[in-house]
Amino acid sequence: MRPLESILVAVAVGAIYWPVVTGRRWRRGWMAALLILLDVAQWIFEGFRWQLVPLHLGVLGLAVDDIGWEDRRVRGYRRFRRGALGILGAGLMVLLPAALPVPSLPEPTGPFQVATRTFTLVQKETEEVYGPIPGMPRRIPVQVWYPAMVPEGVEPLPWLPDFDAVAPALARRQGFPGFFLDHTRGVESHSYPEGEPYSGTIPVIIYAHGWTGSRSLALNQLESLASHGFLVIAADHTYAAITAVFPDGRSVPFDPDALPDPDEVSDEEYEKAAARLLETYTTDLQAIVDALAEGPDGPFGDVAAMADLGAVGVYGHSAGGGAAVQFCLEDERCRAVLGLDPWVEPIPNRIVARELQVPSLFMRSDEWRVLPNDGRLRGLAERSPSVSYWVGIEGTAHNDFVLTPAFSPVGSLIGLKGPIPAERIFPIIDEYLVAFFQRYLFGVGGAALDDPPPSEVSIEVIP
Repeated sequence: MRPLESILVAVAVGAIYWPVVTGRRWRRGWMAALLILLDVAQWIFEGFRWQLVPLHLGVLGLAVDDIGWEDRRVRGYRRFRRGALGILGAGLMVLLPAALPVPSLPEPTGPFQVATRTFTLVQKETEEVYGPIPGMPRRIPVQVWYPAMVPEGVEPLPWLPDFDAVAPALARRQGFPGFFLDHTRGVESHSYPEGEPYSGTIPVIIYAHGWTGSRSLALNQLESLASHGFLVIAADHTYAAITAVFPDGRSVPFDPDALPDPDEVSDEEYEKAAARLLETYTTDLQAIVDALAEGPDGPFGDVAAMADLGAVGVYGHSAGGGAAVQFCLEDERCRAVLGLDPWVEPIPNRIVARELQVPSLFMRSDEWRVLPNDGRLRGLAERSPSVSYWVGIEGTAHNDFVLTPAFSPVGSLIGLKGPIPAERIFPIIDEYLVAFFQRYLFGVGGAALDDPPPSEVSIEVIP
């Protein structure tokens, strides 16, 4: 919990148990004044969040009780009753803020500060196949992170700068009310809105999110890679992202018809939609590399001058991971690919039959290692003439490969994540991400690939 929240809880618990321990209350009004003062200060300086409603109601009740109870002595049965019922009251006040605390993002592990910019990429030769007006040129919001010298006094951006558009949609997609993720409002990232760009060229890493995902859900990974000296790029794949928000503030929700419920359509219709979805993602990835190739006169401006297009790595989660694999099967500009539960089943047979010519690393969760998708992915890895790292992580669910574990320390109890703690899965993913791309894009480092793995990790090198 935040500092003032913690202080308010401590004082509220003290207000309950001071009379139990001492047998007397404070002088009338003093405790009430302290509680109300702290409550108002918490609202002003830290802001309201719905998880604190029981705490605010408890504070109000304790303040009224302090003023209204004339006898300042607490004896006998009343003392016992207050002590017993106080356990329940204190538990109710702290349950929600403890289960859904305001999270903090993992700090980047590299030596550089990270700056970021956002662009709109218009694919003039690619017709949009989704949304209310198909046939228009496809547009995607694209964000870039890069190592930079950040001026003194510049404040970091929030984790979800488009909170009002993204957070309610994410919550509802998980089956919760739209306000469920309000505790993530204002959480700071480690990215800054300005900074002097790197003066030379550096390897490029492109990330693709999963179906109804968001680039923001992998922000810790993107920031960490940039802090290690990579130029990192991620789009919100319009109509596949939970909500794609453009730099001008326009937001586009996902199109449920882009990947219909498999129980509501035929197998043939579902497979056709899934293949088209991955093809759309792959086209977006190709468009990003094409735009970088235009240099400073292209859509990315002077950021493109940093891009070493001879060292392009691609990775993604779920559908985005499948698109990363498809991109690297089709586009010779790919030099390395990494997948987090990559969904490769929709890749057409004519494409998946090709040999994956670049180094690869595939992390798979407990949930996905038992699916037919894993066998198809294994075939890709075994046919590749290049090295492939086959990684399994015990205790993980599909959503553990993004920032979902940061939403709640008890997320596994409400179906948000697997049993592995956030403080374990985040550094494991970061370690392998950085090591893999350092070795195969920079050509140095990557010791984690050879070291004994953490206890939760199994790793096999193919061939």
